[in-house]
Amino acid sequence: MFNKKGQEAAPFELLIAVIVMGFVIFVGMQAMERLYIQKCFGTTDAKLEEMKTILEVAVDQKSPQSINFRLSGCFNEEDELMKITDWDEPSFCADFCGSPKKLCTLLEYSYSGKNSFSVRKCLNIPPDTVFPSQSFAGAKCRDREDTSYELQDFDVRIPQGDYLLTNATLATDTFPTICAYYREI
Repeated sequence: MFNKKGQEAAPFELLIAVIVMGFVIFVGMQAMERLYIQKCFGTTDAKLEEMKTILEVAVDQKSPQSINFRLSGCFNEEDELMKITDWDEPSFCADFCGSPKKLCTLLEYSYSGKNSFSVRKCLNIPPDTVFPSQSFAGAKCRDREDTSYELQDFDVRIPQGDYLLTNATLATDTFPTICAYYREI
């Protein structure tokens, strides 16, 4: 005959197995989500480093630079904000730029959705660099023949899209002027 004790324990053992399996799946899903967030963070950081380099070249070498600037696509674009900010706190500048500068310029990215985070990159450009918008461009940033481009003020927001950065600094200017021509994706 069959062992009744074994038959009575089977449902309990099955319940324990289901609970353990559920816990393993939950922990695995949490680990996968954290891995995905880390991957997105790394991709965003790399794209910001690329934008930083292009900006520094546009200011320093005075040669036009173009960039197809698109972030990882991991996050909702409405929850992302990127802009250039000037800081006048030496300890803050030392943390991000590695030297106790009185003034520094940072490329700042922030994501305000679930798992929010921010990234700051020190820009090696003069803090007084101007990125005029369409309404304040004046004679320095001329209209382009390709009307799909418009000027973007990087001190307000840097949206994702195609950019052509031109240095419009005159020899008599005391600070650089960068015309950031932007075309929406």
